[in-house]
Amino acid sequence: MKGLESFVRRLWPILRGSLAYGAGPILGLLSGPILARALGPDGRGQFASIMEPITLAGAVASLGIPAAVAYFSAKGARAGSVYRRGIVLAIVPAVLTFIGMCIYAGEVSRQQNLPLGSLILCWAIIFPSAVIQIRRGFWQGQGRWRKLDAERFSFALLRFAVVVVLAFLGIAYAPSFALGSLAAFCVAALILWTPGSGVVFGRGRIRYAEVAKYSLGASLGTIAIVANNRLDQVLLPLVSPSRELGYYSIAVTVAEVPLIFGALAARNALHESGKGASTLQVAKAVGPFLVAAVGASAILATIAPGLVPLFFGASFVPSVASVQVLVIGTGFACISMTLISIIAGRGKPAMSSLIPLGGLLVTIAGFIYVGDAMNSTRAAYISLFSQVSALFIAILILFVFRNRPSRRGVTEIESTSLVGVINSARGK
Repeated sequence: MKGLESFVRRLWPILRGSLAYGAGPILGLLSGPILARALGPDGRGQFASIMEPITLAGAVASLGIPAAVAYFSAKGARAGSVYRRGIVLAIVPAVLTFIGMCIYAGEVSRQQNLPLGSLILCWAIIFPSAVIQIRRGFWQGQGRWRKLDAERFSFALLRFAVVVVLAFLGIAYAPSFALGSLAAFCVAALILWTPGSGVVFGRGRIRYAEVAKYSLGASLGTIAIVANNRLDQVLLPLVSPSRELGYYSIAVTVAEVPLIFGALAARNALHESGKGASTLQVAKAVGPFLVAAVGASAILATIAPGLVPLFFGASFVPSVASVQVLVIGTGFACISMTLISIIAGRGKPAMSSLIPLGGLLVTIAGFIYVGDAMNSTRAAYISLFSQVSALFIAILILFVFRNRPSRRGVTEIESTSLVGVINSARGK
């Protein structure tokens, strides 16, 4: 009986995390048909042209600061002090990012026939988004997965509820769905500010320069990862009609399902690698997640011809090819994300940044080469090639250059302090 209880205790965090990370893609699949029928291909494309740039803008606005907050608080620095320094450092990049988004909004407004004011209003979310991401970094450094899982699950549930209610009311205006989804994001994030028992604040001193140094090193990788996964959806509104963007957004919705397991693998890999675990030890810890991710990709690619018309309607059949290509790319992406986390967890964020940067360059080159002939299928193939390139670079860095665990990060805090902090947090 004790053995069974021990097994259940070990299994429950995995199941809870899978539920939290899986709620978004799964409920996205469930709300996909509702959105598709409420907005149609053109409206669905408009919705994507509003929402997708926010992810990339959020990464630029936070500039690697959430990763720095997680890293230093896990290393034993004063968590509250690191968090406050992160907020201060995020002000300037957030303002500059918003200015850039306002300029970009003019082009998207003309191409996608969307009101400029609605775009700017929606994209102002990057300010609270930067704060929320930094708060997530604080709890990640504490190893408080339960709170993070609760926030993610709540957001997915609230967003789904918003879509259902708006569709039930007969609303067929893309900005309304976008504003509702963003409101759900902010409400769910309030969980991150609820009191947490057993917080390990640490005693190590940390300077602004140290946080800024790690943030800048991690920012290239953070931005490149998001850009490599989202740049296609940021560029498409500028060169393709809303209908093609609508097809592609449906493909992305399906293709992101395997990321349920990829995100968990990457998160846990960063946690284990930061403790000094070897590559083999990390692989054993996250292997089941990666197997599940690759398996899910293969299954979705196989059943896509029947899945798309069944869930989204006959008008979205042209997106089948994009779905099949993108889900294959997702399998590669899950593995490369995990390798990025292993390298970053060893205090080498700049080295890990080369991985998504390589994929990003492939994406940019592909869009330049295709130009105005871009459609959803060609964009999907570009995404696939970029993910394969990123994985190749990740393997090269990890194994050819023998990137081994380091006993020191970018601070003077010893790895033994990290182990104590993580173990204390995990025990709560």
